[in-house]
Amino acid sequence: MRRVGILLVLAAASWTIGLGLGLLGSSTLGGLRREASPEARPERPAVGLSPRVSSPTPAPVTPVRGDAVDASPTPTAGIERIERIRIPAIGVDAPVVTKGLDPTRRMEAPDRPDEVAWYEFTALPGQGSNIVLAGHVDFVGVGPAVFWDLWRLRVGDVVELLLVDGRVVRYRVSGLETVVEAEAPVERIVGPTVSERVTLITCAGNYNPATGRYDQRLIVVALPIESARD
Repeated sequence: MRRVGILLVLAAASWTIGLGLGLLGSSTLGGLRREASPEARPERPAVGLSPRVSSPTPAPVTPVRGDAVDASPTPTAGIERIERIRIPAIGVDAPVVTKGLDPTRRMEAPDRPDEVAWYEFTALPGQGSNIVLAGHVDFVGVGPAVFWDLWRLRVGDVVELLLVDGRVVRYRVSGLETVVEAEAPVERIVGPTVSERVTLITCAGNYNPATGRYDQRLIVVALPIESARD
């Protein structure tokens, strides 16, 4: 099956991943406020929707420079991996699969429209850094995929990560940002951070049928409940 809404970052040849740089400093984060009720959330705009059944070629993952990402798996001694992700505000309850970089140094995308990828070169809950997950916005032959409604999230919504040992770690959305793919600040999207956070990524913006790609990426940041600001 060919993939259309295939997320991902990431980088022109000159980009590198930096330490301790995060989305939390972006002036655009926090600009979208939680609505009073789900009914008040706006309808999805028509722009950016792909012809999910007719793309002539798979959408490629943007290549990452060979030395831009440390592909070594994050040390996980005493840390349990993520089994599922739940986002009650938009009805997400999905399995989480582990992904990394392929042989050409590209970030691997989830194989299925209902899966969310966690990247093994990023942190796990409890490690105090950036936990990066990504999912498709849509999928050829299927239509809307797991992160189709990610744009509907508002500051204050809850993201739950279910670990393999049965524990649930909760985070609260602190901000949303849309970036142009060609100009995406990779280092502050997927790089390590000085405090724990969850970063969710999916496609956004306008779909180009000639390339099978979206021109933007939606980035959602969530902080541990005990430190998130209401």
